[in-house]
Amino acid sequence: MAELIWSFTHRPYVTLFLLAFLALSYFEQGKLRTLIWMVTGYLVAFIAEWMSTQYNGIPFGWYAYHYDELENDLVIAGVPFFDSLSFSFLSYVSFSFAQFFMSSFWFGPRDIQRVTPRRMRNSAFVLLLGTTLMVVIDLIVDPLAHLGRYWFLGDIYHYPSPGTHFSVPLANYAGWFAVGWFVIFLNQRIDGWLAAWEEGRGQKVVLRHLPLKGLFAPCFWAGFVIFQLGVTYWLGWGGVIEPEARTMGEANLIHTVQLQALTGTFIVVPILLLAIGHVLRPTSRALPEDVEAWLEEYPSEKLKA
Repeated sequence: MAELIWSFTHRPYVTLFLLAFLALSYFEQGKLRTLIWMVTGYLVAFIAEWMSTQYNGIPFGWYAYHYDELENDLVIAGVPFFDSLSFSFLSYVSFSFAQFFMSSFWFGPRDIQRVTPRRMRNSAFVLLLGTTLMVVIDLIVDPLAHLGRYWFLGDIYHYPSPGTHFSVPLANYAGWFAVGWFVIFLNQRIDGWLAAWEEGRGQKVVLRHLPLKGLFAPCFWAGFVIFQLGVTYWLGWGGVIEPEARTMGEANLIHTVQLQALTGTFIVVPILLLAIGHVLRPTSRALPEDVEAWLEEYPSEKLKA
């Protein structure tokens, strides 16, 4: 228990994003589905990470944790708890962001709601797009995590054979795609089963209305990648790594991190611009019949009124 408390208090960025996930998921799909997503996301990621560190590097590629740096963290079977837990909120926010791109919007006074029917929520394209958006996050996260010795993450792991993308092996991204795809696919199927069960009992998930809820997913996704990019820019131009890099004969490392920051920006900015354009596009306004059908699946007395 002490290790768990330490992980949450000394890694506040993980705690903050976890709380944001719980709030977003609760308002979008209710308590039961939120709990199921958190548990399944953690378990799938834990098994994948355990296999990668213990069984020939499948699916993330071969890497090794530095347990002296993790002595205060909760570590289960050789895998840091916070690391696997992060897959829960990263997969969900990517899934929700994918729904955002595929949805129309209901505009009210100081309000924007995303109109996403269940058939779209659980569609194959949302699965593919959500998985892709999760891998985009990792294109920013893992190269930065690999530099953990220079910031507050810590030097918690290394790749025995550094890869081609800022020292990260391409197998890592393939592993993220596989894990993200499976977590989203599994929860899509669970949602379908639960919906059929609830309909058979004459029950439906009644979701609480919250103003501007339709913008929560893109803001969460953007906040996460901007935080990661901000740390990367700080490392590249803040003079943080320069003394040690020069001492170790790694003067080029500074320029590599700067390139890493710029490359990440060129990846993320077009996605965020597309998200803004999607909301502002006149054709993104939901038709009255679409709103009515959506409220039949996800009742909200306040929106109906």
